[in-house]
Amino acid sequence: MSFSSDIVTVITRPQDINIDIQGGDVNISTIPEYITVKVGAVINTSSGAFIIGENPNGIINGSNAIFTVDNSFVPESVQVFLNGVSQVNAEDFYTTGLNTINLNVSPVIGDRLRINYKLG
Repeated sequence: MSFSSDIVTVITRPQDINIDIQGGDVNISTIPEYITVKVGAVINTSSGAFIIGENPNGIINGSNAIFTVDNSFVPESVQVFLNGVSQVNAEDFYTTGLNTINLNVSPVIGDRLRINYKLG
């Protein structure tokens, strides 16, 4: 796995992790029960490239519910997080085209919206 970012946060349980930074690559080796990697960047894996933690385009004002991302995505790969809470596809949001996300409830001022997706 490789990625491009300035900040990496890794949360794991149990605390058994090794981060080795060499030549700009970050390799994470762990055998956790759960792991969350927050990088706010592109992650390249053998399964393809993923965008993690993108701040989508669109106004958060209590009335706008349509947001776009900077790249084309694989629609079934989209994950939406509102204030850190995972939203359910087809229940809380749906996608249109290859870069638009429609929320069923408009986020209000102060809400944080983050999107994960596989590059299409």
